[in-house]
Amino acid sequence: MKKRQFVWFLVGLFVVVTGSILQGQPEKIVLDHDKAFKKRQRPPVVFPHEAHMADLSCTDCHHRYEKGRNVLDESELEEGNADILCSHCHDRRASVGLREAFHRQCIGCHRQTHTEGARTGPRLCGECHRRG
Repeated sequence: MKKRQFVWFLVGLFVVVTGSILQGQPEKIVLDHDKAFKKRQRPPVVFPHEAHMADLSCTDCHHRYEKGRNVLDESELEEGNADILCSHCHDRRASVGLREAFHRQCIGCHRQTHTEGARTGPRLCGECHRRG
């Protein structure tokens, strides 16, 4: 009897752990930063987060550099942790503002991937900033 309860405990624990991990990673994220982009010329970007997770490591995009090295611990990448948002570091005081950070990270990677001859994402403004 105790063996059966232990197995059910493990099944329940597995469901809770994997469920919380999956819920912590949204399929799409709307990059809509009203405070940073007050005079917006283009609509917000719907970022396909899940599509990127298939081919990239978390630290390929998320970073915290110290002495030129990405020291971010992936365990910090929990939904709701404001410290891991791009806007936390790339604000008006930063040497690289939020808009430039997004463009460098996204377009830079897409251009590099295109140069390498692999399938890649958008490289033009209207391909990410879609109206309607």
